[in-house]
Amino acid sequence: MLTNSEIRAGIEQLLVLAPPSSRTAALALFKAAKTALDAGYMPDVRGVPLKSWRCLLGLLADVAAMRYESEPLLRVASDLLSIADKMAPPAEVLRQSAEIMVHALHADLYVCRLRNNRGEWRVYSAARADGGPVPMLSLVMDERLKKHPVMNHIQDGVRYVLSNNLRSIELGGESIDCMVYKAGYRSRLAFVLRDRLKKQPFGLVMLYTERDYGFDVYDSRFLSKCATIFSLTVGRRIAIARDTLEKASGAVAHHGNNALNILKNQAELCCELLEDMDDDLARAQRLGKKLTGSLQGDPREETAKEFENALKRLDFTELAAHLGGVLEGSRRVQRIINALKKSVEKPRLMHYALGHDVLDLGDTTKDE
Repeated sequence: MLTNSEIRAGIEQLLVLAPPSSRTAALALFKAAKTALDAGYMPDVRGVPLKSWRCLLGLLADVAAMRYESEPLLRVASDLLSIADKMAPPAEVLRQSAEIMVHALHADLYVCRLRNNRGEWRVYSAARADGGPVPMLSLVMDERLKKHPVMNHIQDGVRYVLSNNLRSIELGGESIDCMVYKAGYRSRLAFVLRDRLKKQPFGLVMLYTERDYGFDVYDSRFLSKCATIFSLTVGRRIAIARDTLEKASGAVAHHGNNALNILKNQAELCCELLEDMDDDLARAQRLGKKLTGSLQGDPREETAKEFENALKRLDFTELAAHLGGVLEGSRRVQRIINALKKSVEKPRLMHYALGHDVLDLGDTTKDE
């Protein structure tokens, strides 16, 4: 293994052999390369010796470039992880993450799409970085549209697709229509989000810029790493939220159904007892009326009439209505539990009092 002095001597010899302009360029790269190495970057040289000044210049450029790539990558990862503990449905996770990416990569607009059961990619959120108006967008994109670069490669395992011609496909461009191009956007960077264990993509985040070739300032290696970080952090966050919601809905279903069964059984028993009591009351009223008639002229007649009137005032109709309400309430709780279990795959939020967001379980007031 070469010593540091031997490595230094070899580098000096290569610099001597380099043309003056290349020697100047190499010397200018040393400081940036040292900064990258000090930050912990390890170049993948694979034990190959530097045989020429061209190899040295290439290695220095590669290492120096990592100084300018690692900083935004670390910032993106840090910003995405900072919201990783905030549980939200997939559409909201994409929106929050897209807001981070649109600023990190100096884009002007983001569009988030999620895939539905029919394989269509629907728009769930879109916004400009400056809060300005959003152009008209195609609400649905179909994977069968093979001429579209994103749809064509979405099942190929790619992490990102870069497009610099946003004219419509009919005009030789890479968009469904010209609306985005007419609105002034010139470049699109689409991130295809995939779960680590599932190759099937679950989300799309498209960044747009008004600058011509606006994302070409980033090389393919940087964009690939950025796409991987983006996909894994977002996918992990959605997976954790879904797992937590699934466990919560399972617990509610298990314990709630047990309690509901007891409640329904008790209410149904009360209804049966009420029916028996209603029959007994009807019989008692008949006997009371008969007793009153048999005691005409008897001093006990007034007592018999009072007893008969008391029996008439006994009415179980209102009590039966309340028991019916208990049974209907238990059936609605059952529908709520079923809706909660279904929301695991497609959770939606609705705004609630005091600024809180709660799960929107749809209309649970009636059977589906």
